[in-house]
Amino acid sequence: MADSQDIDNALVTRLGADATLLALAPNGAYWDEAPAGSTRFVVVSLVDEDDVQQFGRRSFENALYAIEVRMLSTIAGANPKAAAARIDALLEDQPLTVPGYAPMAVFRESRIRATEVDAGDTSIRWYRRGGHYRVVMSVS
Repeated sequence: MADSQDIDNALVTRLGADATLLALAPNGAYWDEAPAGSTRFVVVSLVDEDDVQQFGRRSFENALYAIEVRMLSTIAGANPKAAAARIDALLEDQPLTVPGYAPMAVFRESRIRATEVDAGDTSIRWYRRGGHYRVVMSVS
């Protein structure tokens, strides 16, 4: 039986296994939050999801994910622009292989670009870049 979490895991696995992306974000890719002490990493989060019913059963899942690289501004060589471009190369129009599903579409709907100022120490900045990616999978 298809399990929606397998789609989530496939995204994190694809991003976390890419040597080029890991060279830019060496702390890895994570679901919702990275481990304490991480300074250059990718976070994948579910924004919204619809199950589409057809013929009395779930036919496909239509999910929107926020996928972004986060980098501490004080790290030498931090390149959030290159990391966001690599995320896009790994996902845009690249089908996911997930047990129990057939790929339909993966594409970026909008971009993310922000600078986050630490509430406790305003000299600390986090660069955030990436996008909102739509992932549509047919339940097989």
